[in-house]
Amino acid sequence: MSVTSQRSSATEIGVFRVVDVMCGIDILQIQEIKKIHAHTVVHRAPPYVRGLVNMRGHIVTLIDVGHRLGLDPTPLDRPTHAIIVSLRGDLVGLLVDEVNDVIAVESQDILPAPANLAGLEGHFFEAVARTNDGLIAVLDMNRIAGAAMAQSSSPN
Repeated sequence: MSVTSQRSSATEIGVFRVVDVMCGIDILQIQEIKKIHAHTVVHRAPPYVRGLVNMRGHIVTLIDVGHRLGLDPTPLDRPTHAIIVSLRGDLVGLLVDEVNDVIAVESQDILPAPANLAGLEGHFFEAVARTNDGLIAVLDMNRIAGAAMAQSSSPN
């Protein structure tokens, strides 16, 4: 079996921490990881939309993943990390507490997210990945940032 065919059954997941929850997204969705030092507040935006940043001429909407999951909001009084993804042609920055690593997870270790995720907004997860170190909640990008993107593209 070649290395290429061995890797085809694994999915690479970018792992990050939001408060005390280990989360991840498919690495193919990640454009880059950026440290956010300053942002522009968007008045009357949903509370999970923390603002906008200009990234090399592109406007990026900052989504507070912690707030979205019903956890403590990410403090913006210090530099924080944003995982930049493209969603329907718009750039979104997912504010997270810590960026960890990229891991390969075999397809049999990626399970549907349980419907009863206690204390979290479970509908924001598309799967759970089993690893040697524990479970990683895999975010559904369309749900975690989708409402913000739908609002920003709808006419006023």
